[in-house]
Amino acid sequence: MIVTWPRRGLIGALALTLGVSGLALVATGSPAVAAPHYESAPSIQIGWTDSATPRKAYGWNDETHMPLGTSVDDAGVSHTSRVYATFDLSAYEGRKIYGGTVFIEEYSAADCGKRAIEIWRTKPVSTTPTWNSAPEPLTKLDEVLTPEWCPKATLSFDVGAAVQDAVARKQRRITFEIRVPEANESDPAYGRRLNWYRSVGLTTQYNSVPKGDNAHLYNGGFPCTQFRPYPRLAGFANVLQALGTDADPDDEYRLTSEFAIWPTGDAAARQVFTSQHAISGRVHTANLPAGTLVDGKSYAWQARVGDGADFSAWSKKCFFTYDDTSPTAPTVASANYPATDTGQQAPAGVPGVFTFSGGGNKDVAGFQYSWNGLGVNTCAATGDLGQLVCRDPFSLPNTVRADVPGGSATVTLNPTGAGPQQLTVRSLDLAGNISAQTVYKTMIPWSAPDVRVENGDPQWGQEVVLKFAPAAGVTGVREYEIVLDNGDRETRQAAEDGTAHFSFIAGNPHGHSVRVRSNSDNGFVSTEASWSTYFYPGPGVKSDVYVQPPDGSPVGGVGVAGTFTFSPPPGWTDTVAYRYSFVDGEELTEIAADANGRATVTWTPTTSGWVLLTVYAVKPDGTLSEYGNWYSFEVAASS
Repeated sequence: MIVTWPRRGLIGALALTLGVSGLALVATGSPAVAAPHYESAPSIQIGWTDSATPRKAYGWNDETHMPLGTSVDDAGVSHTSRVYATFDLSAYEGRKIYGGTVFIEEYSAADCGKRAIEIWRTKPVSTTPTWNSAPEPLTKLDEVLTPEWCPKATLSFDVGAAVQDAVARKQRRITFEIRVPEANESDPAYGRRLNWYRSVGLTTQYNSVPKGDNAHLYNGGFPCTQFRPYPRLAGFANVLQALGTDADPDDEYRLTSEFAIWPTGDAAARQVFTSQHAISGRVHTANLPAGTLVDGKSYAWQARVGDGADFSAWSKKCFFTYDDTSPTAPTVASANYPATDTGQQAPAGVPGVFTFSGGGNKDVAGFQYSWNGLGVNTCAATGDLGQLVCRDPFSLPNTVRADVPGGSATVTLNPTGAGPQQLTVRSLDLAGNISAQTVYKTMIPWSAPDVRVENGDPQWGQEVVLKFAPAAGVTGVREYEIVLDNGDRETRQAAEDGTAHFSFIAGNPHGHSVRVRSNSDNGFVSTEASWSTYFYPGPGVKSDVYVQPPDGSPVGGVGVAGTFTFSPPPGWTDTVAYRYSFVDGEELTEIAADANGRATVTWTPTTSGWVLLTVYAVKPDGTLSEYGNWYSFEVAASS
């Protein structure tokens, strides 16, 4: 084969179109295309021999054009030369070789009307041989006998079969001998020189055959299985997924997967579906078209992955049964929580006992229930490889299996609310299909614990003590579960009377919240009670006499002294003083704060009636708090 090349380096922009699966393939130097690929093999040795100096080897070097065939020097000495080139094939282990091409470029020719060049495969060498130590020739691979484009032609030789054989035998080196045919080798008219710059190159056409992974086959969000009874799959049964990989970077995002599926026992009905643009190392997905699967039938399937040139072997077979039939709705009854239409309510402090029945329909495998309504059972594509991940329907929250197919199940439940409540129940089959819902309505008494503050109005920076007591009718309380400010759940053991205390330091300037529920010895868990407190952003004021009673009645009296303690605004740590006035509109009086940021003043009223105490906190730089405290109370009249 004779091809003219542009002069763009050792390989340049070689582009060959080969008839492999109808694909046009572009060698190294062109944009990445689908497999197979072109690559230049690294050279180990390039050089020539000379019959006139039979014990000397000539290695390729800059600016020395390599002689080929016979030439006669000025002294009349005849020189016959052969060129040897050895290439490293170690990078092709495990790859499939589609072809190989050795190329050279002529620099000059003795007679452009005569050209005869052969290429042979020899036993491999690692260094350039001498004329006397030339390696044994094994096979003649190709020849060029046409004189066109002389003397600057680029000549290519098909060596694909030799490269395929060497790689198949796991030989890491391959050596080629380039020579003039024996019949013409001694004729100087066939002699020529090869361009030193272009040297001798080997381009391979190869492909890393993609691989499937039998450990990562998924069907409807579940791993592949070959065991009977075959798993019953419902809503996502049409999703088939397989993991494929390809070692060639250019093919990473170009893979194609084929999924074959057929009814068990009917291989002739096999259908193949293709998934395009799959990614190496991520699962490939086929969504079977509607109508492919028939309710009640069992199926086998397998997958393989391709890169445009080769396919992996077909995977192992996977099996499942398609179930598209919903079970019948359950009946619901309770031994101790009467239905609303009876006019009765559930007993206080006692868990409810409910029995669900499938009514003998053997498709009913169990039940799902909730006080708060039932949503959609679905799957999440959260697998490490991008696979759909579904759960066994009976591993979902609030599910229970029937004692036998179509049978019943009894559960003990604590209510999550008070007043009119409804328990929603539906049947499940083995595939996860759900029935219509059955709603059981019942009346639940109040059960949340009572929460009271034991040590006065909560103050920022001070201890807050809460007391918990059982709701009316709730007996045998063993402990309380408490959550402070949405933190971790804590417990406190109850005293004999069912009460418990919980304390904390008020350290959040914005306030605190507490959620609490009681646990009784009979397994009853109450509904949650919520308590919260908010801290006014101004300074605190607390008085021993002149309090602000809930009913607004007068306190103290004319001539009755009272103390007033000022505390820092929530979050302040640098309060140095307070400014205050007991008469609205009067100039404020300043009092220094102690080491704890507090100050106490004693005040004695001279008249009865309403008083508005105004207080501001003072920072070290003299600025006042943004918020003041306007503390009002009524002084009782003199008796």
